[in-house]
Amino acid sequence: MRIALISVHGDPILQAGGKDAGGMNIYIREVAERLVDLGIDVDIFTRMHDRHEEIEEFSNNFNVVYIKAGKESLDKLGIYSHLDIFVDQVDKYRKASNKIYDLIYAHYWLSGVVALKLKKMWNKPVVTSFHTIQDIKQEAFPFNIDNPVRGKEERYISKESDSLVVWSNHEKKFIEDKFKINSANIEIIPPGIDVDLFKPSDKSEARKMINLNQDIKTILYVGRLERLKGLDTLLEALSQLEQKDINLLVVGGLYNLEEVSRLKRICRNLDLDQRVHFLGSVTRSELKYYYNSSDVCVLPSYYESFGLSALEAAACGVPVIASKRGGLSSIVLDKKTGYLLQWRCPGPFVDRLETLISNKGLRETMGRAARNHAMSLSWDKSINQLKDLFNKLTLN
Repeated sequence: MRIALISVHGDPILQAGGKDAGGMNIYIREVAERLVDLGIDVDIFTRMHDRHEEIEEFSNNFNVVYIKAGKESLDKLGIYSHLDIFVDQVDKYRKASNKIYDLIYAHYWLSGVVALKLKKMWNKPVVTSFHTIQDIKQEAFPFNIDNPVRGKEERYISKESDSLVVWSNHEKKFIEDKFKINSANIEIIPPGIDVDLFKPSDKSEARKMINLNQDIKTILYVGRLERLKGLDTLLEALSQLEQKDINLLVVGGLYNLEEVSRLKRICRNLDLDQRVHFLGSVTRSELKYYYNSSDVCVLPSYYESFGLSALEAAACGVPVIASKRGGLSSIVLDKKTGYLLQWRCPGPFVDRLETLISNKGLRETMGRAARNHAMSLSWDKSINQLKDLFNKLTLN
């Protein structure tokens, strides 16, 4: 089987945490590598970009084809008008390389637009994963700014794709109800986790690796820096904790200067300058040390389609406090592996943080349960489900 994997704006080998680079990039990379290991040929088509200094160094066994469509500096908001060029260039590559694809696998709505155009040209089935859906984000975070045609395109992609792969029952139900899609055309196949990379290790050794003080209590946030992630809520909660010797490590790209400035201004106003550390992006191999150095991981997002960093923390045996939004409910088991909070005001975060920070035994108990739960979400299960779906669609 040969798959054309379309990821218009998401280069899978970009370091996560930078602009428009996060869990989706990691997901595509992991899926492609594992599909190739199963004997499936995968070509990934993504836009040529100007961010080569952000590319992670690792050994990959899939083929990335860079397509020139618009200026290399364009962000995802400016790409839509160049999608026809992208389609033409993908088809030119197919003809020049004399390849026949059995299936098209699209990631994000921009890629869905491309995939459906290719479907008409190649007469091949299309599987789409949205990763995020505009209407869901809009409900959770009304200030979200996006391309005005996105909602209409997502409805069309939902109807015309041969199958939709979603990560949670919440997303499946939304698509069924709002887009009127038959549930038989929607498969819940959540991402897996590399339990060999992300696993519990000695905290003091991990702290030595990142030069972190051995004695301070540490809260960790991992993700992009944007308002949707709700970091301001966490900062307010940190300022209200009775214990004042608690530090927050913020791991994520510092490209969003407006948001970084806003967050640092909040830190100054709350007298948190010396306790909050903005570390920028780190490599996947380094990230495991940050998880294992922390006492608690927190995701105060307005919405997460899945929440990969919550799963990575869990795999490292670290309890997670998260907003009860989107796919986070499938990762964080409330009161067992951490806490899910319905309300996004600082108070509930203060209560749960104080409970965990002051109780080492509870952290360890929840951490062990988190690791056990993460072990049940391994990549083997996800990839086998994807392979079965692809086989079903290509045999038909």
